[in-house]
Order: sequence, then C-alpha cells, then structure tokens
Amino acid sequence: MHTDVSPSYPPRLAGTARHTRRWAAAAGIAGPVLVVAYFAIPALVSVPAPGTAPDRLITFATGHAPLFYVAGWLQVTGALLSALFFLVLLQLSGARARLAGALTLTGTALLLAVVSVEAVLTEAVPMAAATGDQATVATTFALANDGVFARIFPLAPVPLMFAGIGLALYSAPLLPRVFARGALVLAGLFVLAGIAAVFGTPGLIFATVMSVLQAVWIAAAAVGLALSNTARKAQQ
Repeated sequence: MHTDVSPSYPPRLAGTARHTRRWAAAAGIAGPVLVVAYFAIPALVSVPAPGTAPDRLITFATGHAPLFYVAGWLQVTGALLSALFFLVLLQLSGARARLAGALTLTGTALLLAVVSVEAVLTEAVPMAAATGDQATVATTFALANDGVFARIFPLAPVPLMFAGIGLALYSAPLLPRVFARGALVLAGLFVLAGIAAVFGTPGLIFATVMSVLQAVWIAAAAVGLALSNTARKAQQ
C-alpha cells in the first residue's frame, strides 16, 4: 500500500510548500514540451544533413538564422525546467544529503553542461555564416547535428539523474511507487542505450527512443505531483 510520507509543514509553511509543488509540476510539464518541440524542428524544416558542402550550409544558416537561435533556446530552457523539476522532487523527498541526492545533483549538473555546449554550437552556426566562415560553420553544424551529443546524454547525465530520483522517491514516496521503479528502469536502459549508441546507428535510434520515454516520465510525474498537491490541499 502506498503511503505518503512526504514532509509535513507547519500551517505558515504549508502554503509555500503547495506553491513549490505547483511550480515544480508546471516546470515538469513545460520542460518536456519544449524539448519535444526542439526535436520536432527537423520534421518541420528541411535541415541539411551533416557533411553538406559549407557554402550550402552558409546559405541555409543565413536564411534560417532565427531557427538556430530558437532551437538553442528550446533545448536549454527545456532541459533547465526538467532539471528544476528533479531538484524540487529531491528537496521534497528529503534525500538531498544522501546518495540519491549526490546522484541527482551530479546528473543535473552534467546534463545542463552538455546541453549548454550543444546549444552554443547550434547558435554558433548562423553567427559564423554571417561572416562567411566556412570552416566554423561546417564544424559546429556537424558537432551539433551528427549525433555526437545524442551519444553522450545516455552515458552519464541522464542515468545519474534517474537513478538518484528513483532512489529518492523510494525513500520518501511523493508519488505512486511506479514512478520510482520506472525511474530506476529508465536509468538502466539509458546506460544500455549509451553503450549501444557508441557502436552504430541502431544504438543511436535506441537512445532517441529513450529520450522520448524520458520526456513521458517527467511529464507524467509532474502531473502526478500536481494531482497530489490538489489532494493535499483538499485534506487541509
């Protein structure tokens, strides 16, 4: 039987705790939506393939400069909101000082670092194109779009985040136990996806599918947190 052992708060702090849960849930829903929008860009615009001639890349980047800046913003902001959701879950669980906290904090830091580097490379493309710098355009475009970072995410940042938050939810379940189990399963599958992605395209596809499942878990957990917040408010 699931028992909510999340921290209880004095009356003066109960309102603040409810607001924290509400904003965390909003971040957990908005983050995956922005990330999905980022990944949907190639389906909406015919983006050149990595290895395209530099002069063609310059033509594309010059004509679609806002697209690169929007893509960078969607990626970084989506990852940031998702990371904030994980950190609030960690705080509410009371596990920040334990192993679960160390794993989650390290994972979110690594995730934001990797995402920021990829966004920098993405936004560097139109900036270099504006000056006619073919070498920089070709290099940054290839690094941002050739699956380099898709192979890095599942190797360390994401498994650490999900392993940490899974352990945290087990120790002080804020959500139904299925979310804790699901997070630990995702952590293991991400490790496998990261290893498989190193050896070829099928592994890269596996890693991409795992990214979709990650977004689904975060959004579902955010909805669960919002519903639990409503239930707690009704009981008080």
